[in-house]
Amino acid sequence: MQVASGAMGKEKVHYEAVAARDVKAEMDKLLFWVNDNKVATDSVLKSAIAHFWFIIIHPFDDGNGRIARAISDMLLARSENAAERFYSLSKQILAERNAYYEVLKKSQHSSDITEWLVWFLNCLERALRETEVSMQHILLRNDE
Repeated sequence: MQVASGAMGKEKVHYEAVAARDVKAEMDKLLFWVNDNKVATDSVLKSAIAHFWFIIIHPFDDGNGRIARAISDMLLARSENAAERFYSLSKQILAERNAYYEVLKKSQHSSDITEWLVWFLNCLERALRETEVSMQHILLRNDE
């Protein structure tokens, strides 16, 4: 599967997914790693890596981004051990969609995903800050 743009014969390939024959094996590796608690991996980094890994595998024709965001949110929720979450990483990623695609494009063929991790962590920080601002507005309205 490829994501491409441009006129026929002059297409620019933005992304090429894992070969169909390798998808099951790659998904098995990802799921084993996500659920393996024997090796201590920082939970926020685990969320970032799992998101990236799933996007790189790209097992479906449609919905891969939504599922990757859900995986990230699930792993963050697991790590927080809290009944409620007030921030939305998924919403922040959607708000920064162009930068998201750009960093994925840069990182997908590299064995070094540092740029992706930095972007993900900064995006998470922006999501938390956005929530803080929203909560302050709500609290101020309730004080009036």
